[in-house]
Amino acid sequence: MVIKTDINDWIEKLTAKQIMLGGLSVCPFAKNAEYGIVETDGSDINPPPWDFELLIYVLPATWTQDELNQLAKEYSKIYASLVFLPDHKDRYTEINGVQTNNGKHNLLLCQWRDNLVSARKKLASTNYYDFWDQEYLEEILKA
Repeated sequence: MVIKTDINDWIEKLTAKQIMLGGLSVCPFAKNAEYGIVETDGSDINPPPWDFELLIYVLPATWTQDELNQLAKEYSKIYASLVFLPDHKDRYTEINGVQTNNGKHNLLLCQWRDNLVSARKKLASTNYYDFWDQEYLEEILKA
């Protein structure tokens, strides 16, 4: 129950409009997205067909950043129609001073690649990416 509350709170923060982002939110499309949460030890990640726009895998706190990053890369190769993005509890990430990581749990975010590409194209037509650090932007966009 605590994990679900933490994730819901994080998504609320991601969707809140931010002055530091020109009035945009960290993730403008998350506000209306349907998502599921799956707790796992990492051995049983097998994305089923689902109706969610986003599936959030919660992995054990003992996982390192390298392990989580490797898992994301591995599954992104196995499932070409999906994107897996790691969010390690100890890796602070931000866009123009606005925190983007959840900071509490090790998460593996899974979403449909075509939906993500479409959302990124919409954002590219705004000044959204002007606020990003170039290195972080390249990391996220290459996924």
